[in-house]
Amino acid sequence: MKTLKSIKQLYPYQFEGKNIGLSIARGWLPEFAELCKTIDELLGDNKRGFHWVQLKEKFGSARYYWSTKGKKDSLRFDLIAPSEVVSMEVRQPVSANQQQALFERISKVVGAAEAHTNKHCIVCGAPGKIDQKDGYVLVLCDLHAKQRLGGGDLGIWPPDEDE
Repeated sequence: MKTLKSIKQLYPYQFEGKNIGLSIARGWLPEFAELCKTIDELLGDNKRGFHWVQLKEKFGSARYYWSTKGKKDSLRFDLIAPSEVVSMEVRQPVSANQQQALFERISKVVGAAEAHTNKHCIVCGAPGKIDQKDGYVLVLCDLHAKQRLGGGDLGIWPPDEDE
């Protein structure tokens, strides 16, 4: 099983810049590892100072924020419906240069990885759906939704391996 520590060892440059928190739920680690691999391939030999700024859960799905030299910031909105959370991103207009095209590709693969977590259990990664018990939104498979209903600890967050 992939761990955040093993992902950091494979792609150390992706974790070297300033960050405000890097947390990945157990169920999303395999998808995040694939995302890191894809980004590494997209960047090629010139890593352009790429790094993760924040990795977190919000409204039941993952949020992956990143930075690199020359990237323009964007604005994100989350809309919560009873059966899903819809996330929209508003980006600044970009020029047609190669660097901006690369940043657009990275934004697309990051967005796809985040969207994947909207439909997969935060605990185990199996297909899941929105569970809003007690007003806190999580995506859970049937097994973990039952466990949550029973009040059991879901063990969403792996132990911090770096300490």
